[in-house]
Amino acid sequence: MSKPIELESNPIEYDYEDYICAFFQSGGLYVERSVIHRETEEILELDIITTDFSTKSTDKKLVEIKSGKWGFNEIFKVKGWLVYLDISDGIFIVKKERNSFDYFEKKSQELGITLIDNSDLSKTNESLKGFLHQKANEKEIETLRFSYLLERKLLKQIKDLKKSKPNFKSFQYLDDYFFKVNSGSFFTNNPIDRIKQLFGVYLKYKNLTAKICHELEHGIYKDNIEELSPESYKKLFYKVENSPLHISLYVEHISRVTILKSCTEYLIKNHEDTFGKKNFLESIDYLEIPNTIKKGLDELVKEPFFYKYPIFWQFFTYVMGGFILTDLKDVEYKYISENTGIPIEHIPNAFESYNKLFPKDDGWMYNLPKSNIEWHRFFSIPFCGVGANHRRFLHLADLDEKKQTYDKLAELVNGDKTMTDLSKWNNLGYEILK
Repeated sequence: MSKPIELESNPIEYDYEDYICAFFQSGGLYVERSVIHRETEEILELDIITTDFSTKSTDKKLVEIKSGKWGFNEIFKVKGWLVYLDISDGIFIVKKERNSFDYFEKKSQELGITLIDNSDLSKTNESLKGFLHQKANEKEIETLRFSYLLERKLLKQIKDLKKSKPNFKSFQYLDDYFFKVNSGSFFTNNPIDRIKQLFGVYLKYKNLTAKICHELEHGIYKDNIEELSPESYKKLFYKVENSPLHISLYVEHISRVTILKSCTEYLIKNHEDTFGKKNFLESIDYLEIPNTIKKGLDELVKEPFFYKYPIFWQFFTYVMGGFILTDLKDVEYKYISENTGIPIEHIPNAFESYNKLFPKDDGWMYNLPKSNIEWHRFFSIPFCGVGANHRRFLHLADLDEKKQTYDKLAELVNGDKTMTDLSKWNNLGYEILK
């Protein structure tokens, strides 16, 4: 039996950032992590930006996290970032205690920064409760930390692959793709320009996973490749082998989620001014984006909970692992609803939002053969493994933790291949995380 992977109980540095970020996401906020501003040189790196979506506004906060020494230099650095980014509110979370904390707290407040002493990790929920929609869940925190750790390991592999295969164009493109999606577009202040920039890079690197596949198999990069080879498809999704293609599948998915998030921000800011006065489609006609996307936006803006869709997609990605157990669909929809604020009856609309912006003939959700799993097509399988592990906590919560096993979970689901698929996914996630 494999030895369980244990998260650091007293996290520092990146592990501590993951720990804090998990509270914000579990608490109902959209999070963006490790955002780097780079021009000719790297100017700054932001730990976390949170976005709180409502029907009329998007409230952003900059969160700086320090697990070691800190003082006024760090506080004024945060203030400088707030001014530079035109964000009004900052949160500075420190793990290390120091004397005269009340004085530092008062001076921080004068600068528009909330200074939080989080030296006692058992009180993190209490420390952050003023910023969360609901109390962060312990098992969600654990799952999110695993997802963030997995993400960092996969992204590091991109750098390693660039070095080990310097003549491969596709790994250079993959590194550029993720940077421009996660960081490059973030510092574009005008929302229209950000949407254009995101769509530009999305179209430039469309089907990049298939192109990487072709270069790995034939040693040549071709820009007209649109599909994975049958053999690679089988290895990725049936044999569930470890492959760099899982990394690019993740980057492609995150690109689409980031586009959806940016479009949602634009809709929130503009739909009240235009909707009802003239056709909304006409109001966005000047956007230089594909017509299918414009039509998708016109449909989304009419849905009552469209502003919650970015929260939904982050939760579905990092906690649920990109799939639904159909035998337990009612429980899972209720769970998603409680964590995203979208009523159960509107969850299907949230799923369909992806297809409205990025149309796929048969839709993005797919019922796996002989398996009672509804899976998001081309979802990065290692993250499915994290979601598979989370199902033990979700559906066996009434049992002692030692009894929350896959054998017990098997008693709740049907389908000849359901548990086989969950096991294969879990094993791949474990292989990368270990």
